[in-house]
Formats: sequence, structure tokens, C-alpha cells
Amino acid sequence: MRKKLLVELIHDLEQEMLKLGYTNNSMRFYRGRWRMLLEFAQKRGEKYFSEKLGIDFIEQHFHIFDKNFKKAPNPSSFCKFAPASSNC
Repeated sequence: MRKKLLVELIHDLEQEMLKLGYTNNSMRFYRGRWRMLLEFAQKRGEKYFSEKLGIDFIEQHFHIFDKNFKKAPNPSSFCKFAPASSNC
């Protein structure tokens, strides 16, 4: 199986979410997050998604993980990933 470019991966994910009936507001939210991720990857010169890219993105933009992982993430921090309709 070939590796997909990040932009292709996001496109495929978007198409699947649309098939599943995600609302326009939810899709707007996720598109904004994907745009942030693409810009982050571009600044780093990365074209493919990796676990490291994802963790670094979350740490830098949302400050969810403590660098030394001595404490668990704050559950309220995860609301930054949820659309407004989730009542988070």
C-alpha cells in the first residue's frame, strides 16, 4: 500500500465524513483544523502524516501534552478538537 500525501489523506477523510452526514458546521470546524495541520506540515517540509507530526502539531497548537508526559492531559483540553455542536 502506497503512502498517501497528507493533502490526499485529508481529502479522503473529508469525503468519508460527508458520506456519513456530518453537518456543515462540523465540516467547517474540521476544515479549519485540517488547514492548520497542512500549514504546520508545510512549514516543516513534511508531505506525509506521521504520528510525530500529529503529536508535535497538537503540542504546539493546543498545548495538550506536557513535554515530559509526567501528568495526564486535562480532559477539558480535548474540547479544542470538538465542534461546538458536541456540547463539550
